[in-house]
Amino acid sequence: MSLMLLDTYGLVYRAFFALPGLTTSKGVPINAAYGFTMMLNKLVADEKPTHVIAAFDKGMPADRVALYKEYKAQRTAMPDELRSQFGLVRRILDAHRIPIVEFEGQEADDVIATLARQAEEAGEQTLVVTGDLDLLQIVDDRTTVLTTRRGITELGRYDPAAVRERFGLDPSQLPDYRGLKGDPSDNLPGIPSIGEKTATKLLQAAGSLDALIADPSLAGSPKLQKLIETYGEQACLCRAVSIVRRDLPVGVDWEASRYVAPADDDLYALYSELEFKSLVAKLQAPAGLPLLENQPQLSGEYRSYVASVDSPEFVRLGEELRALASGSRVAFAAVGDTLGASGRVGTGLGFAAGALVHEPVREGLRAIFDSGVSTAAYDAKRVVRLLRDGGVPNAYFADDAMIGAHLLDPSRGFADLEDAAAVHLSAGLPGETAAHADATLQLVEKIRPALERRDQLRLYADVEVPLAPVLAGMEAAGVAIDPRELHAIGRDVDEAAARLQRRIYDFAGEEFNIGSPQQLGRILFEKLQIPGGKKTKTGWATGVEVLQVLAREYPICSLVLEWREVTKLKNTYVDVIPGLVDVRDGRLHTVFNQTATATGRLSSTNPNLQNIPVRGDLGRRIRRAFVARSDDHVLLAADYSQIELRLMAHLSGDEAMRRAFEERQDIHDFTARQIFSVPPGGQVDANQRRMAKSVNFGLFYGMSDFGLAQRLEIGRAEAKEITTAYFARFPSVRDFIDRTIADGRRNGYVSTILGRRRYMPGLTSGNYMLRAAAEREATNAPLQGSAADLMKLAMVRIDRALVASGLDATLLLQIHDELIFEVSLAQRTPVSKLVRDHMEHAIELSVPLEVTLKSGRNWYDVETMHAEEEARSRA
Repeated sequence: MSLMLLDTYGLVYRAFFALPGLTTSKGVPINAAYGFTMMLNKLVADEKPTHVIAAFDKGMPADRVALYKEYKAQRTAMPDELRSQFGLVRRILDAHRIPIVEFEGQEADDVIATLARQAEEAGEQTLVVTGDLDLLQIVDDRTTVLTTRRGITELGRYDPAAVRERFGLDPSQLPDYRGLKGDPSDNLPGIPSIGEKTATKLLQAAGSLDALIADPSLAGSPKLQKLIETYGEQACLCRAVSIVRRDLPVGVDWEASRYVAPADDDLYALYSELEFKSLVAKLQAPAGLPLLENQPQLSGEYRSYVASVDSPEFVRLGEELRALASGSRVAFAAVGDTLGASGRVGTGLGFAAGALVHEPVREGLRAIFDSGVSTAAYDAKRVVRLLRDGGVPNAYFADDAMIGAHLLDPSRGFADLEDAAAVHLSAGLPGETAAHADATLQLVEKIRPALERRDQLRLYADVEVPLAPVLAGMEAAGVAIDPRELHAIGRDVDEAAARLQRRIYDFAGEEFNIGSPQQLGRILFEKLQIPGGKKTKTGWATGVEVLQVLAREYPICSLVLEWREVTKLKNTYVDVIPGLVDVRDGRLHTVFNQTATATGRLSSTNPNLQNIPVRGDLGRRIRRAFVARSDDHVLLAADYSQIELRLMAHLSGDEAMRRAFEERQDIHDFTARQIFSVPPGGQVDANQRRMAKSVNFGLFYGMSDFGLAQRLEIGRAEAKEITTAYFARFPSVRDFIDRTIADGRRNGYVSTILGRRRYMPGLTSGNYMLRAAAEREATNAPLQGSAADLMKLAMVRIDRALVASGLDATLLLQIHDELIFEVSLAQRTPVSKLVRDHMEHAIELSVPLEVTLKSGRNWYDVETMHAEEEARSRA
């Protein structure tokens, strides 16, 4: 018997947060259920278990709560969209005939540990699949644990050797380890100041927590000895609640848990109801039932060269590729490390990317791109990189079916071609890469006319599709990272965190786990009696919205906010970036995502550079590690000035706002004069300008009087007066907002300046909260989306101009309204002029666009260019 035990809650929870919000056409949330199903299918296919059991939590263990009443007390309520999907998951398990085992008042971990012990005693092998590391303590020669890492497909496998390699400890020592270091996710404090490394060293030296308690001198230093003496009992308590039970009176009919792959009939109706279109497409419809949206498997004349190793095969492949150049369109797709090409519907070729080392293959591909035939791809950015890295530098694409599908339905990223095929071709896809290329060809022929009917062809053909190879180039280029600077920043971040921690402890009069909302709430609102606390179902609310209000009067609250920011910097950037730098070139190659947001903005991953901090010196200093590649190169930063405010002036047609920009006035100073009736010649004070800035960036996006009052720290009545004064001075802005919401309610969507749509079903919702949120989004979308359109168009034109000019400059990064280039110091002036011209004239608005140019050896120390150089760049 090979038994697989599923920690169902953990897996469903991971799927919910790993996938975007997906719903059926009836609005039923399905992302967690769909992700769990994909995980289940992959696990069964890869691991081939003979028996499968799904374990569920069923209440909080009374014995653990009795030991430590704050156990998991800090956890927030489960989102309704997640809660509603557990019933679906049970139906999915039932369709797969996987038994569910749960025990009243016990957690799934204890059920799993008990079943694994029973299987072990029977001499059988067990594989546990879970979303966290708590169950690693049961790993032994017969029990292996798989833990989810990234998304829903990447897993870590732990046998005893892997546990020792990861932690430096045996599995049986892990409860002691958790007792020492604590676990914020379960609200376990452990021993203050003892982290993972120190916990490991202590257990390696002493062998066990009990040995440390019995002889604290084994800790090896007076400081650690004192911590053990002071917090040893607390550590033992944390360990006690961490040890899983293996003796629950659970009885299992092992034969009932034998896994038999379900028949298509068992899955078809459920998957159809849940609109798992890509999964339904792989099933055979039961007799007497209609096909879901008539979705057969795509089929055709497909030839595969994936397994080819002989030279004649590659000569033939090259000839077939060359023949495609005589058609009207050639479509490409990539699956893993294979490529597919199709020149006629119902046909396709598949070959390994490794075939590009053979000259006949490269020649055949170059011939396609030299011929002028229309070319298409699915995820052109990825295909361009594969082809260019393989020696086909002239690869380009006039169509990208992934981008087209996303523009038609911006709520979906369509990262998987199967999703687009299910929606637009009503077909599932076989595994051959050739079939994916065929599907890409067919998708383009359907999507392009649909975009034309929606007046989105310009956005697609002039902006989004040409942007894909630009992003491919940016990813390939990467940005140089200075490891010494990053190390120095890391040291300062650690020192800042420790300093803040000490100050917080001084105010609190005791040490506690600052990261625990439960403990922090007790300190702030019970011990220190700070007024203004709010009780929730799980304890005191300690979110940023609470602490920011209190920080004005209570320094400890301000310090906690600083501590959170500093520790977030460490965990998100300082500790992460070094591991992502390519050791071959010392550069960081982030991944830009073109279809991941409904607003049109780009996003980036590994790491997310769109959220590099701009406030706080420590956060901004991370930019100092981003450097130019040599002493004769600099970074050039080009930033749109107040782009969304300028777009509002253009789109609303407000004369007062337009006049301010045409006269190059400080828009926030101008706004302050309007709403506070500052007389001509009078001075706007700093507080008035601050308030005007908040109004400018708040009311555009549907901020209420209450929200404005909170942001400005004023009374609601005063905020109402400011709002009334603002719209009295800028009446066309109010009209634009009202008109946009009305148009969105009537049409079902709002549009950007280039026709990008954002669908807004919530505008007609009967739920006030949902409707109000949709109105705020509807006001924001045309501005934020138009800014994204403008920036993307500028990037495309700048890239073309740089190639044509031969200037030594490379576009590296796009961070919302800012572009970062690596530029030869000797050519900085002509590059600056080129960049400015294309950014300021990407689209002609009724108000001038302005770009601020800065340069320097690193991203942090960039300075505004000298006046004479600035003048030359404008000339």
